[in-house]
Amino acid sequence: MDDNEKRIKAKLNFFLNESMRVHVERKDRLFWNGIIVGKKNEDVFIFNDDKFGLMHLFVADIWEVEEYREEEG
Repeated sequence: MDDNEKRIKAKLNFFLNESMRVHVERKDRLFWNGIIVGKKNEDVFIFNDDKFGLMHLFVADIWEVEEYREEEG
C-alpha cells in the first residue's frame, strides 16, 4: 500500500466516523457526493450517493476525497 492509499483510507475513516458529507473524485474522473455510511473491509466502503443511492466505494478507485462544500453563487 502506498502513502496516497494510506492517506485516502485515513480520510475515509475520519469522514465515516464523523458522518460528514463528502465529495469523492474517482480515478476515472467521475465524482460522487454523499455520505460514507459503512465499511465492508479495509478497502471497500459503503457510500450513499446523492443521485445513485447505496454503492460500494473501492479505495483503489479513488483519486481524492474531501469534505463536501456547497457551491456558492
